[in-house]
Amino acid sequence: MNSGFIHLILGNPIVNRTANNIFELYQEEAFKRPFFRRYPLQSVRGRMLTNYFSQNSGVPYKYIAGTGNTTPFEHAPQAVNEALQLIKDRARLAVGKSVDFNEVLSAAYMEKQKMSFHSDSEPGLGTVLSSLSLGSEALMHFRLRAKFKDVKRAKGHSQNELTIRLRHGDVLVMQGQDIQDKYEHTVVPTNFRIAATARFIDATGRLSQFPDDFQDDSSPHMESDFIPTYPINKYNNPHDTLAR
Repeated sequence: MNSGFIHLILGNPIVNRTANNIFELYQEEAFKRPFFRRYPLQSVRGRMLTNYFSQNSGVPYKYIAGTGNTTPFEHAPQAVNEALQLIKDRARLAVGKSVDFNEVLSAAYMEKQKMSFHSDSEPGLGTVLSSLSLGSEALMHFRLRAKFKDVKRAKGHSQNELTIRLRHGDVLVMQGQDIQDKYEHTVVPTNFRIAATARFIDATGRLSQFPDDFQDDSSPHMESDFIPTYPINKYNNPHDTLAR
């Protein structure tokens, strides 16, 4: 039984016109009114700065930007709102219904910067996350979280369970709580890149976007050692006439 899916909706020269405009808009707006910055990040080694520049819009995302560093959508850069709309449009293709994302974390990576391994499993995060890639290619690696690793299996297998190549205009959708609970991921760009990641954040820490996605803490599946496999679904926009 699979309890999650990773969908990759491919960009191409036609549908990427919107992505191109968003990429340019991010840079133009950041030049006129700088909004990308590196934020403090708590770690076992003490207070550190994130290894990339970011800006948070919508509902506060405490893990990175904190409540005092979030801009409401009505005051957010135009690029953020356009990225959110594009993400919503393409994510709908994957999950088959609209997702009420209420937060967008925009991240800018300079040369040799990357996002370290992490999981989006903080309390209150919905079960569907979606990210728009802009600029240079990046590799997204998934690996089991330490508590789920099998020592014997690890000796004969690569540390990474899955690697996905993300290109300009691609939208990746992670659907299912087990993907975050049992796996962690990292993103390694080849050069300058901007990514907009949309989430649904519930302040109560319990609900997801879709009621039927919610699983009670007492669920035998959630407490088991079962490690699901996640199929990668690739899509072209149904209205595309050119393949990349």
